[in-house]
Amino acid sequence: MRGYLNKEIDTTLFELGNFYQQLCSKTVKMSDLDKLEKNVALVLCKLEKIFPPPFFDVMVHLAIHLPREIKLGGPVQYRWMYPIERLLGILKRFVTNKARPEGSIAEAYISKECTTFCSMYLDGIETVFNREERNDDGGDRAPGLAAFTQNVRPFGLIRRALDEPINQREMAHWFVLFNSPEVEPYIELHNNLLENDNTVDIPKRQRKEFPKWFRKHMNELREHKSPKANDELWSLANGPDSIINTYSGCISNGVRFHTIERDNRRTSQNSGVVVEGDHGGQTIDFYGYLT
Repeated sequence: MRGYLNKEIDTTLFELGNFYQQLCSKTVKMSDLDKLEKNVALVLCKLEKIFPPPFFDVMVHLAIHLPREIKLGGPVQYRWMYPIERLLGILKRFVTNKARPEGSIAEAYISKECTTFCSMYLDGIETVFNREERNDDGGDRAPGLAAFTQNVRPFGLIRRALDEPINQREMAHWFVLFNSPEVEPYIELHNNLLENDNTVDIPKRQRKEFPKWFRKHMNELREHKSPKANDELWSLANGPDSIINTYSGCISNGVRFHTIERDNRRTSQNSGVVVEGDHGGQTIDFYGYLT
């Protein structure tokens, strides 16, 4: 537009387009909505200098109320009409006799309902009611450590890395150790040792020293053939493998999650996570994104 209209007109139209672009963004902030609510009134005033009075019907005035609607109802992508329009498109494809479109839609819709009803009671034939779920997490896992019994099916293999930063592997190792019920007695034992040593900042020192102490302790029990040092705890104590698979998403409990990098190219977001954690002796929620 910049090459065909004067500066005042194209700037006003750009501001109007930017208004709708921010309304339909993936995430919205309340402070931004307050600014949009003030700015759209100025944009409409500028439009009154350009277009004649018949242009300003109720639809143009509706723009003033859209930021408040998002405050009350949330992001637009969860409330817009595209699903309804897709259904209308399906109904339009039912029309075979253009002289009787309503009858064609009614007849085809009844046929579709009949086949759907019958497929609910058919065995041995794949139907929409018995086919495998799209977000299947892979079924039950074999019994083992609690940290690894949750059903998670990764997808979108990106690469197999051999040289991941050592601090990331240590962080992941500590997270699994700290959240494994089977390791809690050993964490408590190590905590008592630190208290007897008059340690000032026990949580910080334990996070740094416990994985090495736990590995040494498990290896000693293994040498003495103690039943406490079973294969799973001994493997857990010796840390993760150096070969790490990197994925762009995973499926857990029937829900599909993406990484934040994958979500940056999409309208709907499904990369946010929340984890309960201990902070200063109290349980709080930690929020973040899958990377």
